[in-house]
Amino acid sequence: MKKTSAFMYEMILGVGIILIIIFAGIFIWGETMFPDERSFTDNTIYDYNSGWTKINDDGTREEIVPPTRVQADEDGEIVIEKTVKDISNTDLYLSFNSAKQDILAYVDGELRYSYSTAESRPFGKDSAGAIMFIPIHPSDTGKIIQIKFIGDNNYSGVMDSFEIGTQNAIIYKAFSTEGKSLICALLMLLFGASAFTVGLLAKYLYKKNLSLLFAGWAVFFAGVWVIAESECRQFIAPNFSMLSNMTYLSLIMIPFAIALYFDCLQNGKFRIVYLMVCVLVIVEALIGITLQMSGKADLIDTLVYSFILISFTFAFYLVTVIGDFVTGAIKSYWPEFIGIIVALVAGAYQIYDYYIRSPITMNGEVICFGLLFLIIMSYLRALKDIRNTEREKYAAVQAQNASTAFLTRMSHEMRTPINAILGMNKMILRESHEEQILDYARDVNGAGNYLLGIVNEVLDLAKVNAGKITIENDEYDLMNMVRECYSLVRPRAKANRLSFEVDMSDVLPSKLYGDRERVIQVITNLLTNAVKYTPAGRVTLSVDGKIKEGRLLLIVKVMDTGIGVEEENIPYLFDSFRRVGEFHQNKIEGTGLGLTITKQLVDLMDGEISVESEYGKGTVFTVVIPQGIRSVEPCGDFSMGPNGDRRVADRNEVFDFVGKILIVDDVAINLRVFAMLLKNTNLKLEYANNGSDAIDKILKNRYDIIFLDHLMPGIDGIEVLEAIKNHPDSVNKKTPIIMQTANAVVGAQEEYKRLGFSDYLAKPIKEEELRAIIKKYL
Repeated sequence: MKKTSAFMYEMILGVGIILIIIFAGIFIWGETMFPDERSFTDNTIYDYNSGWTKINDDGTREEIVPPTRVQADEDGEIVIEKTVKDISNTDLYLSFNSAKQDILAYVDGELRYSYSTAESRPFGKDSAGAIMFIPIHPSDTGKIIQIKFIGDNNYSGVMDSFEIGTQNAIIYKAFSTEGKSLICALLMLLFGASAFTVGLLAKYLYKKNLSLLFAGWAVFFAGVWVIAESECRQFIAPNFSMLSNMTYLSLIMIPFAIALYFDCLQNGKFRIVYLMVCVLVIVEALIGITLQMSGKADLIDTLVYSFILISFTFAFYLVTVIGDFVTGAIKSYWPEFIGIIVALVAGAYQIYDYYIRSPITMNGEVICFGLLFLIIMSYLRALKDIRNTEREKYAAVQAQNASTAFLTRMSHEMRTPINAILGMNKMILRESHEEQILDYARDVNGAGNYLLGIVNEVLDLAKVNAGKITIENDEYDLMNMVRECYSLVRPRAKANRLSFEVDMSDVLPSKLYGDRERVIQVITNLLTNAVKYTPAGRVTLSVDGKIKEGRLLLIVKVMDTGIGVEEENIPYLFDSFRRVGEFHQNKIEGTGLGLTITKQLVDLMDGEISVESEYGKGTVFTVVIPQGIRSVEPCGDFSMGPNGDRRVADRNEVFDFVGKILIVDDVAINLRVFAMLLKNTNLKLEYANNGSDAIDKILKNRYDIIFLDHLMPGIDGIEVLEAIKNHPDSVNKKTPIIMQTANAVVGAQEEYKRLGFSDYLAKPIKEEELRAIIKKYL
């Protein structure tokens, strides 16, 4: 059935394409084989180039035949005249291009027509070139028509071909002559703008520079240039003086875009040269626009510099591309190289045509075709690059998913035995009275926590790299946060016989708004790192801040008198799995991930981290994290408070809560750890070692809290939760269900809460965390 459906789809699609081709063929056949049905006035254009005489300053005369270029007078004026003849009974118009000169036309000494943009142009000293429409009446036959050209610029003395006809005929001829180039120019604007947009999107989405971005830039400005240079510009833009100026502004920008285009193609190998071209373009643009707007010069004077920069950029590329051929780098952009050659040939021909054959206006038809070919080649390469990038992105996502799945499994498999080791060892520490046994247990506890720390670091890095760590802001007490950091690190500093000092400003706001847990993680990572790399001396935690724009910039400094870091190694401090100087300090423990995670957490909180160090004398890490202010009351002097730094429950601590709790876990030793941790309490504990047994007990008995493991053979924890919530006779629909699992990887806590669990407890289970959750729900 699926194959039949696919076949029908392909067949219908093919028929649709054939219909499109048939319709296009019918249209082309009809337009080319049948007569013109349009009704126009007479569109005949008559040549009017013969019989003209130039009047020189000294009164002498000389015959001229336009189009031509003659010597202008000292004041930049040219006067020509002719006897009007061959005029029918219809009013006609004498037409020619003004070639950037002001025009005065007289018939038998009476002013008939004048052209100047002196009062309407935004800036500049010359009128834009435009098609003239000097009215000629049948009654003018035999009269003298005199035309005065006024203009002191590089077009002075240039005369276009003279023609006569109706106004509609002249306009129709102008669009007919330049129709192809105008269509090409519009296509260039469309292709260029879309290429530029695609390039920007690629830069934003893929963080990748596509040469298409700069090709689109260059082609778009070339399209603007063709339209601005067209004889039809006066029929396109109301103020065609401004459009005329775009001729030169677009030419100024073209070498800028071309330089960046070549730089992208050659992967920045000659960036200094191409950037120098860009700087020269900027200087040319600023000077040219300033002089133009001040009336001291005309943008036309920048043409020569634009052509020089364009020529230099192309010449430099053609020389350096030889190296791309030698190294094989040309293979990566072979289609674009062909496009460049075609565009270069088209441009060379267009310049030749402009200067040799038609120095008045530029018919950009040839260069348009060349540039359109180039942009199409750029599109082909861009599509290939985007497709390859998508494949790489897909492969990276697959690798990330595989990594996450692996870490999920490994986390569970490693945390389960660690939970048992630390849990049972906790019982030894609590119940044993033999000093030697307690010594052994302390060593086991240290080694177990160290192993757990490594697992946590790897998982934290995986979370950050996967983009799954989110900053959860809430109000917190600054003093308590600093106390917790101190308590977490003080035992280790004491064990290493280090002096551990806290220097905290007493005027800081007492209540802040931010992610307290992430701030603690950043500070303790830096403090632990300082203790690790300080054989003797002291570690100092400095907490200060300053208020800026209604927020507190919390400034934390961790200073030590340790081994320090060599200056050349400082840039590598935040690299993953790397410890600077590890070959000299091979006794240092850890994965080298602490500073990497710290840097990424600081970035997530929009903060900054910096380091200063002197080898052999110590290191200073400075972190600046913006935090909200919830109370301006000063926090006061730092102190540990009445409870000192006691972090774990005392063995004689009273836990007088009463309730009935169900613990579900498929690993027997985990159930035993639970029982031992809650041994000296008034809680009634029941156990289930699989999902089916758990469902039976939950449907029969009412519990105050249910602790549920996730990964169990048969019915897992999530399926147990669904069974509880969906069973109509369940007495535990409102009972808090806590996910207790070794699965502590990317987004685990958020995912479990989304699935409907009341809370989350990660293995290895810490006694204080377990008791805190029980207090929360009982």
